[in-house]
Amino acid sequence: MAQAAWKWMVVAAAVGAGALACGGGGGGPNPPPPGGFDAGVNVFRPGLGEDEGEPQGTPLSLPEGISIADTLRGAEEFTGECENARVASQGSGAYVRVCVPLRNDTGAPVEVEFPPGLVVVSTSEGRGQNGLLIERTILVVPPTPPGPGGRDDAGTPDGGAEENAYIVPLYMYCLNEQRDPSNQYMTYAVGPVTSDDALQELLRLLEGKVIDSSDDVGVVQNAIYSITERRGLTTEDRDAIDDL
Repeated sequence: MAQAAWKWMVVAAAVGAGALACGGGGGGPNPPPPGGFDAGVNVFRPGLGEDEGEPQGTPLSLPEGISIADTLRGAEEFTGECENARVASQGSGAYVRVCVPLRNDTGAPVEVEFPPGLVVVSTSEGRGQNGLLIERTILVVPPTPPGPGGRDDAGTPDGGAEENAYIVPLYMYCLNEQRDPSNQYMTYAVGPVTSDDALQELLRLLEGKVIDSSDDVGVVQNAIYSITERRGLTTEDRDAIDDL
């Protein structure tokens, strides 16, 4: 699938800078931002940064007849592509790029929404990072045909591989700075829509903003790190978001 040119720049930057920005599990905490800590106090945020536990929130609600067809896998590490993708990549994040397989058993096209704040959770061994979607994504998913990977005429699984799944590439943001970016060998599960107050505030600040350059992506990702790795949004974060 053809993508906007800036997305490929972001992909290249993500690969080149992954060890610094979102990978490795080494190092230690980042230094304070230039403006200092002006955003309150650090709090325990399950599944975010290096805090233990699972991300908190409300379960994703899918329309009746729509389901996740199989395990979510990372997109190809260097190109960001999902094999057999049925739609262009959705979202603007650079470090957590996942392929979401959907199945539609209704027999008719169905509109599906992935809301801002949706989290995917790494299920691979090691230190894969969790991802956050910041854009509202609405897609029309066609009915899944019968046959291998689909459903038989009785509406029961036929036991084949999910060859007919509707693959949606989601480009998401990193929620664990010191962990590893996505690649095609990593697996993920659909998590909740975050209920974290600070992330929800960030999503409200981003409403109506257009993320259309690698610099813009950096602004958003740095703001997320201020929440997940430090003490919350800084004055510099808010000013940079306001300028988007």
